[in-house]
Amino acid sequence: LCRCKGGNAQPLPSDGTGSSTMGSLPRPVIKICDMPPEMEADAVNVSLEALETLNSEKEVAQYVRDWFVKKYHGVWHCIVGRNFGSYATYEAKHNIYFYTGQTAVLLFKTN
Repeated sequence: LCRCKGGNAQPLPSDGTGSSTMGSLPRPVIKICDMPPEMEADAVNVSLEALETLNSEKEVAQYVRDWFVKKYHGVWHCIVGRNFGSYATYEAKHNIYFYTGQTAVLLFKTN
């Protein structure tokens, strides 16, 4: 997992196993990050929690989106899956795209 700070990816601390600290899911790999560190951590942690506890990708996407609407307000979109393409316009500093194993999570805010 990397934390994006001004375009420079920096490794986050890990438990040393290559797995996430949230159970059996593989360690997240961030592909695109344009959001503050606290928001990034929320996106990853809430997504991992949802992936471990909910039954479908649709439920995960809805949970993450609703969580972000409640905490950060505005219009958020979340896509979760193993095979999808995307092309979206998002509000600056409100976008993240990462994988855990073969499952991708795309979360972004529009105005």
